[in-house]
Amino acid sequence: MRGLLNIVLAVVLATTTMTVYGQKKKRNVKQYNSAEVYRGNDVIQDLLKSGRDTVFTRHYLSSFLVDSTCLWKEEVKYTGEKLDDNKYKMSARSRLKEKNSDELKLNTESEKVYHKNKSDAVYVLNKRYLVDGLVEEIVHQNKQYVVKCIDKEGNVLNETGCLRYSQTPFPVEKTEKFQRNLQKTITNLVSKSKGRLPRYIILAIEADYESQRWNLALDFPKEYKLGSDMHTSLVAAIAHVLNNEKLEEYHFDKDINGNYYNRTMFIPLSFR
Repeated sequence: MRGLLNIVLAVVLATTTMTVYGQKKKRNVKQYNSAEVYRGNDVIQDLLKSGRDTVFTRHYLSSFLVDSTCLWKEEVKYTGEKLDDNKYKMSARSRLKEKNSDELKLNTESEKVYHKNKSDAVYVLNKRYLVDGLVEEIVHQNKQYVVKCIDKEGNVLNETGCLRYSQTPFPVEKTEKFQRNLQKTITNLVSKSKGRLPRYIILAIEADYESQRWNLALDFPKEYKLGSDMHTSLVAAIAHVLNNEKLEEYHFDKDINGNYYNRTMFIPLSFR
């Protein structure tokens, strides 16, 4: 194993202390890809076939699906509606749990329209509700994106977006050192340790502006034994690398008024 191990790491999105969350609800990555579940794509094909109306709610921690009885930060209500014999609409409304309270604050709204025999949506609307009444709206239709930044009176302020990373790409190259350190640390750990490796680990690394902390959530395969020596060592190694990564201004998103927002990087680690 030591000579054959290949660790594949890629960034999908993108005082240094942190909070680590371990996922108790384990699942299979092929069946429950986190991004697909969050978007409702895991159920849309069945809904298109049946054409039935539906309403259901899911709870998330760092975009990972969790049980409502566990620790969660985001609640998403999904609504499916048959528009006619050939069209179906899936809507989602996300609310975030306020810190130190049980109150929920509107975060995003989305709407997708599907044709019955097509797997991809023909119309997508995404809205994100920001500070000071700003709303960032993105419409994707006919292979074109239309982005708007709208104020609380409904006036369109620009057509480039309210957030800087809607206007310019996140500087992924600045995370390359962290990625190298992460890969090196885990490789060294595996070469010196015994125990079964997971097929993959998905890291959700959130830069929290209010607390100036890293929040780390980890997702393991359904069949992997949590609490084993290897599992504990992997979590500790990842936490150590992240704890030594300086939290900087560019890690956060920022709106046109200068308000900062948390931003999450998703990093899948594959062991093969």
